[in-house]
Amino acid sequence: MSSKVGTSDTSSVELHKRERTQYMGHPGICTVTFCSGDPQTTFSSLKAKTLEVLTANPWIGGTFDKKKDLVFSSSPTSEDCDFIVSICKNAKVNRALPYPRLVAAVAKDASMSVGTGGALRSSGARITKLVVVEPEAAGGEFAIVFSMSHAAADGHDYYRIFNMICSTDPVDSLTPVRVAEYERRESEWTGKKDFDFLTSGGLIKGMLSGLLFGPKAAWACYKVDASKVEAAKAASVRGAANLGAKGVEFVSTNDVLTSHFCRATQARLCMMVVNFRDKTDLDISDKNAGCYEGCLLLDKENYADPACIRASLSAGLPYTRQIPSPPLPGFCGSCPMAFITSWANGAVAGGRFNAANVDGVTAQALHLPCMDMPDMMDVS
Repeated sequence: MSSKVGTSDTSSVELHKRERTQYMGHPGICTVTFCSGDPQTTFSSLKAKTLEVLTANPWIGGTFDKKKDLVFSSSPTSEDCDFIVSICKNAKVNRALPYPRLVAAVAKDASMSVGTGGALRSSGARITKLVVVEPEAAGGEFAIVFSMSHAAADGHDYYRIFNMICSTDPVDSLTPVRVAEYERRESEWTGKKDFDFLTSGGLIKGMLSGLLFGPKAAWACYKVDASKVEAAKAASVRGAANLGAKGVEFVSTNDVLTSHFCRATQARLCMMVVNFRDKTDLDISDKNAGCYEGCLLLDKENYADPACIRASLSAGLPYTRQIPSPPLPGFCGSCPMAFITSWANGAVAGGRFNAANVDGVTAQALHLPCMDMPDMMDVS
């Protein structure tokens, strides 16, 4: 049975230029959720729910055509769902494994998750995959692996769809038709200088230097001490004015973790991903599917404290550094890079996502990102 979308009753969406180019090389967005319960019942439940979500969002069952646009059946059937949802056994997908080996087992195996956009275009595979991994021994822990192509969706879309399938979010239709003006005006969202830097020789040199000469990145997974986060929040707000972050009366958990990560890497610049839905004058909201994200560039002066990050986020358009600091590095300047993105739409968002809502799951043990990012910079 071919996974190719049929030629009758099909629709197509022209992707943004960046989705057709840069994002085609990105690995798929992927998580693994370890659960206890009955995997066969869970598989049947998830398959039925996926068909319901697919019917409301036919684009998640699409493929990439030769022009690198998204093609999908306008009226998907259970056969389309069969190309998305599967069940198998794989001893390598095991919570007892070290995290680097788990990432390799999940994110680097095409039978477990979607690959790069380019790989999907070559194979004709669907842009979405959900795999229930049965335990080796009866009664053991099983896993739910869910992935989507980053050329078709960003992290916001990923968790919107995932929470419809695996949680209690109501099934909703997202529009896959891109807002072309978003990309034409993209330099307005972060400022022209910052936007130009993201395609400059300085950035490319920084990433290539990290790839060729930097230390080998190692996958790691840590638990966060909530009491220490709350203490860091309070200290940051108290000292905000002394740091030049006047008016900051609140910092988020993400501000605290981003500041901590950036200081640990000592990067010349850290790229912090920002979701631009509802942040511009364009009509782009939670209902719009596509890569509507950009990067806030943070240097040492602006990631030194969570309040400095909050000041940059609170200032609005253009999203750029608010604490005075040196100019962005040129091609001849040193530029060790770091990159951070929040996955807080899921299991860490106050427990909003929990696979225990799925029939067949009695408890969720752990939910983890498993995205095979290239070794060009420190990534969190």
